[in-house]
Amino acid sequence: MKPLLPLACFRPLATLLLALSALQAHAAEAPRCRYVMVAKLPLQYTGPSLQVTTQGVIDGTPATMLVDTGSYDSFLTRTGTEKRGMKLSNLGRVAQGVGGHASIYQTWIREFVAGPARSERGQMLVLSDFGQPPSYDAILGAPFLLQTDLEISLATKEIKFFQPVDCGDTHLAYWDADALVVPFDSSFETTPTPEFTVLVNGLKMRAIIDTGATATTMSLAAAKRAGLQLDAPGVTPAGHAVGVGDVKVAYWHATFNTFQMGEEVIRNADIGVVDGKDKGVDVVLGDDFLRSHRVLFAMSQRKIYFSYVGGQPFEQHRKLESWIQAEADAGNGDAQMRVASMYARGERVAPDAAAAANWLEKAAVNGNGHANLFSGRALLIQGRALDAAPRLRLALDKLPSSRDAALWLYLARLRTGQAELGRTELTAAFARSQDGEWPAPVAAFYLGKSSAQQLLKQAMQDRELGRKRRCSAISAMKEWYEAQGDHAQGQAMAAARTEHCGNPADNEDQD
Repeated sequence: MKPLLPLACFRPLATLLLALSALQAHAAEAPRCRYVMVAKLPLQYTGPSLQVTTQGVIDGTPATMLVDTGSYDSFLTRTGTEKRGMKLSNLGRVAQGVGGHASIYQTWIREFVAGPARSERGQMLVLSDFGQPPSYDAILGAPFLLQTDLEISLATKEIKFFQPVDCGDTHLAYWDADALVVPFDSSFETTPTPEFTVLVNGLKMRAIIDTGATATTMSLAAAKRAGLQLDAPGVTPAGHAVGVGDVKVAYWHATFNTFQMGEEVIRNADIGVVDGKDKGVDVVLGDDFLRSHRVLFAMSQRKIYFSYVGGQPFEQHRKLESWIQAEADAGNGDAQMRVASMYARGERVAPDAAAAANWLEKAAVNGNGHANLFSGRALLIQGRALDAAPRLRLALDKLPSSRDAALWLYLARLRTGQAELGRTELTAAFARSQDGEWPAPVAAFYLGKSSAQQLLKQAMQDRELGRKRRCSAISAMKEWYEAQGDHAQGQAMAAARTEHCGNPADNEDQD
């Protein structure tokens, strides 16, 4: 078996290398900078958070891949592995993120293609434990993306890979002779993502550009160094942030007098503040910054070129941004789901149940996995199991690592007299679960492999999440009894839930 396959070892196609060799031979005769475009990839906004993705191939099948310059490596996700029936091996390692840590597994691949790179027959890392099942199959990290110079243009939704030939210190921002430049910090020697210095309220801070971050954030510790006081006017709690891992961390909206990168100064900079460990730097410049700037990672020169192209440089999710509405209007099912969620929660817009339902239905029709999951769940609760089943089936197809989709689909099958089909689907969905992985014990109970007492005991084994999982288990048992027509046991579980859990909505443990 080949060793673990780091995507940093992937190389452009042989034909490209031959072309570059020819250029270099010519340059030896008459040295002149040639900035050769290796590849150009279109970008899309994907998933509940509308993250930046591109398309690739895994084992001969199309794959959606997160473009993540902030990731220290490249990974498959459980969404990607379960679609393809890949077997996992637990490495006993974890990845750190804003939401805590995530378990790392390993799997065998036959083929992995992304942009100008291809690899065949090897092993790859698999990242688990996201705040919610990711809509993408893989993560393209910094070691892969930054093998060559990388240009990012979210305004035109594309990235370009470049290889310089005899360019030396030539100005490489071909689109703008006046593009600004910042050098990499020396700390880049030990990190896969280039770090550089910015000024916040005149104070030096370490920063990175992270295409995997939907918005620009600053660590709470750094914000306090810049003079932030959480009880000051204009500093408002903004809920929680969730990324890699399943822990939510506090998030605030804050405005800083000045933010400076190179010669560009942004006044009244609206930057989110996160109370969590992420990336090991002070400031993470996210997709909001990239929508308003054209950026070139000139790895060959250890510089970043950037130009302002219009719009707000920082967007902290205070309103329904025009780009989200434009994506939704253009038929992006993921953007439609995002708009539906905003109207349902009154998040950045006035609450509007009718608008939420309208956008949710559009998203479901356009195949959004989460829209089908949530609308299927709502139909199941309403007693419309026959209508719920096809939506939950589609949700499970789109989000194969969603254990909730598998459990709810099984309940829908029970209610429609399709118990055997339900057992087959549930068994298949949990076949690749790791030992003790929650909510596998719920599936085991549904399939008659364990008792109610065993389920509750297993739920309480996690010291941190035990109470939450016990409440989730009680709710799951209640629904299972009711689906089989055992209303007495269902009422008993409802009483137990009220006694031990209070408001059940506060104790749900969705994946």
